[in-house]
Amino acid sequence: MSRLAKMGYELAGVLRGLVRAPGFSLVAVWMLGTGIGLSVAMFSALQGMLLSSLPLREGASVVVLQAHNRAQGIDSAPFTAEEAEALSAGVPGFERIAYYWWYSVGVFDGEAARDLTTHMVGPGYFDALGVEPVLGRLPSDEDIRQDRPVALLSYAEWQRRFGGSTEALGQRLDVIDEAPLEVIGVLPADIGVFAGDTALWRPLSPRFLPEGEPRRNVRALMLLGRLLGSTTTQQADAALAARMAALARSAHETEWSASTRSLLDQLVGDLRGALWGAFALALLVLLIGASNLALMLDARRSARLREHAVRLALGASPSQLWRAGLIELVTLSTAAVAVGVLLAAAVIGLLRSVAEASLARSEQIQLDSGALLFATVLGLLLPGLVVMAGAVRGRALEAGAVRGAGRGLLAPAGAQRWLPTVAVALATVSLVSALGLANGLWRLQRIEPGYQTERVHVLQIFRVGQEAFVPFAERMLEALAAVPGVEQVALSSAVPLSNIGSAQAELRPAGRSDAAALQAGVRRVSAGYRNLLDIPLLGGRDFSPEDRRGSAPVILLSATAARRLFATENAVGRQVELPDGQGGWLRHEVVGVVADIRNEGVRNAPAPEVLVPFAQSPRMGMSFLVRSRSGGSEIDAQVRAALQALDPRQPVTDQFLLQERLADQLQPARVFSATVGLFAVLALLLAAAGVYAVASLQQRRRLPEYGLRLAVGARPAQLAGRALGEGLVICLVGVLVGAVASTLGFHLAELDALGIQAGLPLDALAVGAVLMVLVALAASAAPALRAARTPPTEVLRHV
Repeated sequence: MSRLAKMGYELAGVLRGLVRAPGFSLVAVWMLGTGIGLSVAMFSALQGMLLSSLPLREGASVVVLQAHNRAQGIDSAPFTAEEAEALSAGVPGFERIAYYWWYSVGVFDGEAARDLTTHMVGPGYFDALGVEPVLGRLPSDEDIRQDRPVALLSYAEWQRRFGGSTEALGQRLDVIDEAPLEVIGVLPADIGVFAGDTALWRPLSPRFLPEGEPRRNVRALMLLGRLLGSTTTQQADAALAARMAALARSAHETEWSASTRSLLDQLVGDLRGALWGAFALALLVLLIGASNLALMLDARRSARLREHAVRLALGASPSQLWRAGLIELVTLSTAAVAVGVLLAAAVIGLLRSVAEASLARSEQIQLDSGALLFATVLGLLLPGLVVMAGAVRGRALEAGAVRGAGRGLLAPAGAQRWLPTVAVALATVSLVSALGLANGLWRLQRIEPGYQTERVHVLQIFRVGQEAFVPFAERMLEALAAVPGVEQVALSSAVPLSNIGSAQAELRPAGRSDAAALQAGVRRVSAGYRNLLDIPLLGGRDFSPEDRRGSAPVILLSATAARRLFATENAVGRQVELPDGQGGWLRHEVVGVVADIRNEGVRNAPAPEVLVPFAQSPRMGMSFLVRSRSGGSEIDAQVRAALQALDPRQPVTDQFLLQERLADQLQPARVFSATVGLFAVLALLLAAAGVYAVASLQQRRRLPEYGLRLAVGARPAQLAGRALGEGLVICLVGVLVGAVASTLGFHLAELDALGIQAGLPLDALAVGAVLMVLVALAASAAPALRAARTPPTEVLRHV
């Protein structure tokens, strides 16, 4: 018989054996397939979100620049015009640095007004990104200097407005309240990895940049750069720090500096620790399944010892039996890979659906050739792992089959104990990690943002038209108050949980030009803003309708801002100064102090904030807030209709429910908590199966001993306690190892992006350990009870 025919014969025999044992086959494929499926799904998430390169030319060289002020606790802020122009002129180690400004443009397409997110870009913006147009040309430096009315469209806007026609070049966009913009080019869809839903790019003329004192203290410009190929991040940061220090010395300031962050890190870098942790937990599930399979194979061979003895007696060699065991293992592994790929496809689809709106680059998670290759590699490695665990032994052990030994094949006997111990340790890591994440999410949800979001509808616009801002805003508030079902209305230049309209400004005590200015968020609000959001007033008074132009400038400070400016002194009645936009400072009287407001959400600590009356300092960015009685979506349509009735040419920038926006911020933590929770449940079940398997194997191996003990007078309860104690030892050792590993892992994990503080909560550790012990004891109970009921005559079978 040829070697190929012999292998086919042996494979057919293995398949017949697996078919005759469907329970064993299905459980084995389920355990391995589950681990492979979860591991492949998480590998796809890593590959799509972290490991794959950005769709830009040498995307790893593209960096985002951030200003920071350690003294004030500001880790990320825009740049002033003075800083932006100085850095864009050139910094050692950078190929290019460019500045840009985000804002919104209203366009009218003949049917309706639309709001387009726009980047106004300075020289070198597209060079820094490494982007070329798919149609037309880029704006030149001359276009920027001369403020020519030209624009580029995003690929999506080109398709929507012009159907992808090349005749879009030269067309003019009807920009509301501005000169028409000539379309000179179309950018590729890949630029969305940096610019998001931006639909329009136009030159940022020097005339838009602040002059005088605002040029030095108004932070509104964003910067991006491209590193030279040989430049490291540390070198780039050192060069930036040196250039910023030189600027600070010339302006007699020393607090502001700058650093870089890769574009990939800007998008998903804060989730690195969570993604790698989830991938590690998926691999733990796979390892638990592999260890359980080793135990199951050993138990299966232990039960077939007499069959093997007969085959040896009939002329089969020990190597044939060993080879049959290996073929059986490879067959199970191959089937598990197929099941795992199908499971991975389902998990990937679920991940994309729940993470699409909350995790950057989640659309890149897919079951591609790399994921399939990873699944194949796992399928090839699994037999090796199980062989190393001792499930497929060589000739010396198979020879024991002739003697009919009642032992398993994992030799020495301790191997039968350390495998479930490892499984329990790995399951403990998964379980404790899931409980730690759930605990962190629960604590996160209990943090008060400082305002009430229930039934609050928001409509955001950038005002167009010739009507003055204040009269329009007041007419809009009156129209909204008349909408049926509306309880309260208010206005702000920016609302919590949204960057649209947000602004930063320097703030200092009046008459203290030598004092270091405090960087604070500034919101211009109507008189009803604080009441609508139920922001507590800690002292003084709220704004009133009389606080408008012509009256004395007033201001409300957040508790943090008041403490930073006046320490323990009462801030009410004191004078503070804000930049007036003309190069000077404008004094405001502090009429009240409000509780801290987490405008960036519960994942971030409250920053210094100030509120000023919109009627005293109006802006084109307006966010109208409506608290309704029902919170239903029908209010949104009525709010939009009220706006269109006032001005049909006014586009809407955004519209949302504040409560949903807050929930969206917690979605990443929910996604990871649910994912890790699923892994933990599976790991718990698999570990319990492993403990049960080894307890059952030990119970069968020691049947003669149990029968003899009962025959000489031992009580059944003693045998049950002895068997249960062995299971408890396995469990306790595994739980101890797992608890230590999970504690270390949680301390090393980077979970700040999820809003979860580093460090494992003790209650999660305690609950996880106790639950693991209880599950393991429950798994050991049935074999222990069978041991207690062993008939004394059972010993005669094994004499």
